[in-house]
Amino acid sequence: MTERAGRPAARVAADERAQDRGWLPGDAERYRALSEHVPAVLYHEVHEVDGVVLYESPQNRQLLGYTPEETVQPDFWKTLVHPEDRDRVLTEEERCNRTGDPWHMEYRVIAKDGRVVWVRDHAVLVRGERGERDFWQGYYIDITEQKQAEAALRQALERERQAVERERQAARQLRALDEMKNTFLDAVSHELRTPLAAVIGIALTLKRAGADLAQEDAVDLVDRLVANAGKLDRLLTDLLDLDRLSKGILAPRRSRTDLAALVSRVAREWEERSGRRVDLAVEPVVAWVDPAKVERVVENLLTNAGRHTTPDTPVWVKLARRGEGVLLTVEDAGGGVPQELRTALFEPFRQGPDAAAHAPGVGIGLSLVARFAELHGGRAWVQERPGGGASFQVLLPDSTDPATVAGQRLG
Repeated sequence: MTERAGRPAARVAADERAQDRGWLPGDAERYRALSEHVPAVLYHEVHEVDGVVLYESPQNRQLLGYTPEETVQPDFWKTLVHPEDRDRVLTEEERCNRTGDPWHMEYRVIAKDGRVVWVRDHAVLVRGERGERDFWQGYYIDITEQKQAEAALRQALERERQAVERERQAARQLRALDEMKNTFLDAVSHELRTPLAAVIGIALTLKRAGADLAQEDAVDLVDRLVANAGKLDRLLTDLLDLDRLSKGILAPRRSRTDLAALVSRVAREWEERSGRRVDLAVEPVVAWVDPAKVERVVENLLTNAGRHTTPDTPVWVKLARRGEGVLLTVEDAGGGVPQELRTALFEPFRQGPDAAAHAPGVGIGLSLVARFAELHGGRAWVQERPGGGASFQVLLPDSTDPATVAGQRLG
């Protein structure tokens, strides 16, 4: 719309145009008296560029605080429109002036005292006897309280939505924790009972048979007893370490370690226990690491490969220098790991979709691999092996600063 500023001659012009339209004497005054008692600002404005305001009720001064003398400047009304609303308001004003379509907008203006006032503005184009565009007739009202109420309602609804979402998220987390608990209990129950049953059975056999057992049978039973006891020990150690890690009370104890010898030894021991072959590609590497933690990393990666592949699937263990650190890799030619599970596998009690029934696990081995790597300041990840299969990789920084090593030992 064009500016609605009252000019000193506005009243005179209004009376003249009123007479041109055949109004009776006093009609304009009665109209003004009526308009000044309605809760809106009424106006008439000539339809032309910078058209003069024929009439605007005094509620305008009460609403915005500007005097008629202040509003006589060209385009004054446009300067009152809030900067964030100005483009859309002026675009619509230009369209309505061009087409003659009714004007209907809600926008913000700036009052003289700096207040932001929302107004709802309606106007229609009145045409002359010959159909020519004559003047705009309209009104605008203060809708600030309504807008504030709408904003408060939106905020309340958003808070309610967020609260509902938090409740849903909490419910999902509780369900996930419950599922994790059940998975953990099932897995631990199986993992504990299997070797424990073997230990009890072997112990009873040794007790009952006693000296009647052949030497060869006795040695075999003792070897099986030790192997199953070792499984129990490893499981309990994993669980205790996971608990310590979650509480932040486990720190690496670094020492200068021949990693090539350590990795080769762990791989050969796993070969003996599993009856499977491991192809080694180990470079001579000596680094400042926690040897016990690195040993567990290699053991857990090999155990994972054994659980998720068939006995005839090739397995590789590689060790090499990588910049300032050491890269340990355990690969297999199995089915690989889907992209969407490559992060989740390193979470506690999570296993791949192909977790074999013949070799179930607790689902904490890879979690410990990732946590032990983080303890060293490194990381663990899985990617596709060239040629197919899974490639689990662990990068361990090599800290050669004696002060750093000593500090970590004290921690």
